[in-house]
Amino acid sequence: MPAFPTLRRQTIQRQITALGLALTALVLAGFAFGMVLHEVANRRQALESSMTTEAEIIGANSAAAIAFGNEEEANEILASLAASADVLQAYVFMPDGRTLGRYRPRSDDDADCHVLQPETPPGWDLRWCGASVVRPILLHGRQVGTMAMEMGLRSTYRAMAGTIAASLALAGLAFGLSIPLWRRVATRLAEPLTHLVQLTERVSEEQDFGVRAGVSGSREVDALAHAFNQMMSQLEQRDERLNHELHQRRQAEVRLNDLAYFDPVTGLHNRHYFRERIDAAVARAGREHGRCALIYIDLDGFKQVNDTLGHDRGDELLREVGRRLNETLRRSDGVCRLGGDEFAVIIDDDSHEQQVGAVAAKLVEVLASPYRLGDRGAPAVSASIGACLYPDAADDRDSLMRHADSAMYRAKERGKNRYCLYQAGGAEPPSRHQQLEQALEGALARGELHLVYQPQVMLPADAEPGATPAVLGFEALLRWSHPSLGAVGPCEFIPLAEASGAIEPIGEWVLREACARLKQWRAVHPALQMSVNLSARQLAGEETLERLARVLADSGLPPGAVELELTETLMVDRSERMIGRLSHLRSAGFGLAIDDFGTGYSSLAYLDSFPITTLKIDRAFVRKLGTPAAHGDAIARAIVAIGSALGADVIAEGIETPAQALALRALGCRRGQGYLYAPPLAESAALAMLRAHPAVTAAQAVSVV
Repeated sequence: MPAFPTLRRQTIQRQITALGLALTALVLAGFAFGMVLHEVANRRQALESSMTTEAEIIGANSAAAIAFGNEEEANEILASLAASADVLQAYVFMPDGRTLGRYRPRSDDDADCHVLQPETPPGWDLRWCGASVVRPILLHGRQVGTMAMEMGLRSTYRAMAGTIAASLALAGLAFGLSIPLWRRVATRLAEPLTHLVQLTERVSEEQDFGVRAGVSGSREVDALAHAFNQMMSQLEQRDERLNHELHQRRQAEVRLNDLAYFDPVTGLHNRHYFRERIDAAVARAGREHGRCALIYIDLDGFKQVNDTLGHDRGDELLREVGRRLNETLRRSDGVCRLGGDEFAVIIDDDSHEQQVGAVAAKLVEVLASPYRLGDRGAPAVSASIGACLYPDAADDRDSLMRHADSAMYRAKERGKNRYCLYQAGGAEPPSRHQQLEQALEGALARGELHLVYQPQVMLPADAEPGATPAVLGFEALLRWSHPSLGAVGPCEFIPLAEASGAIEPIGEWVLREACARLKQWRAVHPALQMSVNLSARQLAGEETLERLARVLADSGLPPGAVELELTETLMVDRSERMIGRLSHLRSAGFGLAIDDFGTGYSSLAYLDSFPITTLKIDRAFVRKLGTPAAHGDAIARAIVAIGSALGADVIAEGIETPAQALALRALGCRRGQGYLYAPPLAESAALAMLRAHPAVTAAQAVSVV
């Protein structure tokens, strides 16, 4: 509004004047309209009364003429209506419908407003062109004929026009007198209001919420100034809070970005970032006719550290490995942790084979140096490294990753603590990855797959070592024991099963086995529950969902006894089809849990769209509980609050110390699982634990939710 400063006072004054005059005009118009309506009502009532009376008089005078059938006398009686100029026509009708008398001062060719006939029902009728009345003619209480008459409204309209003109004249006079009055009122109110407008404009332009109004005027203006000052105080406080919240939001965005692209344990880039970076490196090399290299690193001896020193020391070892990688490599090299004890390095600078080999040799040396974890040394840890160059030994991204993985497993097969470069065109023995792919095809039929069960317990209030927690249920975990390859971890064979489609029959077998065990164990604990992991591949087809529903129905287990755990990455798909499939599983009787909640990419804005019954706090947050420099407490508390808001249960996984259990209990989490209570157990050990621990009633199980 560029013209607003110069017209500020005039605009406010004109607005007040215009509003006042508009209100005055509205009141006067309403008054005039009311007078007109009153006049119309009075005229209508008077016209109806006079016409009815005159018709009754004419009818009474015409009764004798009708009795004797004297048409001349009837016409003479009707001729008396000539004294009224408004009478347009009048008739006297015999009982048989014949016209006995007639009065019509106009020509018969003139159009009539009303058509008067013997059969016209008695009564009074008003139209814009005239009014008519029809009355029965009585003689000694018996109807002997009908009197019908119509009158014009010209004189009535003239009288009403005079009344309207007088009303408008009075209203116009009153409106004219109100103009100077409203101008004085507007002038009196304009100056203090203008001052408030100036202050408001200043706040809008300068965002200075410290401005205060000091105007004085009427009581209302003073109240407005006081309200303005209060509003400025509130805005000043809200501005401070908003700045604080914006700062917190920026920190949360940084945290979310870290969760999306960084590994929470080591601080290195994660698998999600690795996928994007390797795609970009291969695309750049192909576009510029250059080179890129991929180095896979797998730690030797990491499992022994975890088993002997615990997961906390294992995480400490992973952080040390990440630190050594960052110190050894250049800032331009992409260093990522893919999961477990696997790392990857992307070299995207057209390096030759000799340079990549030198880097791999240096990494072998650096990672083989002794580690000190806490106040004690660690078992010997080294690295098996495989590398491959694009396009020298790979045709695309997938072959680059596959060949680097194959080279890494050859390094392991050759004695570990070494590196191996993939050579194109050579007759290479199958890598462990390839062996696993081949062996997985018949693993289920050969009986190499089995389940272990990790208990889920009600977190005790004191978490003392002697406290015996109540067992709420078990999580069924899939394991693979191969005759020659040994124990194969789920992180190795589950991705292979998903890629090949074998996960569908395997997943159905897992659910059937878990339901069978739960059916047996509920004889010991009737309220026991079972959690089973569900692959994204199993949600891709309607037939697979139907088979899962049939497995549950065939088991005879009640709804809610079996819970399917979904990875949080599935929540990225917010399509109606995905929501419909999850709803189908819920209606079939399954509970639905989000596994590792907080580490993926689900949006809180869409979370309530999914029929979720449980949120699982990831072990990465549980490990950080009670540490001053971490956000584990805040994140765990937020997840518990989200679960409460959604009406979902919350369970923490990866509990290893009593302090973690106490912290979770204090945050409101009442269910948990982890090595503090038991590792994944064989079927017999799980049943023994179930019999040794207190049973949970159905009411107690519901109260945990």
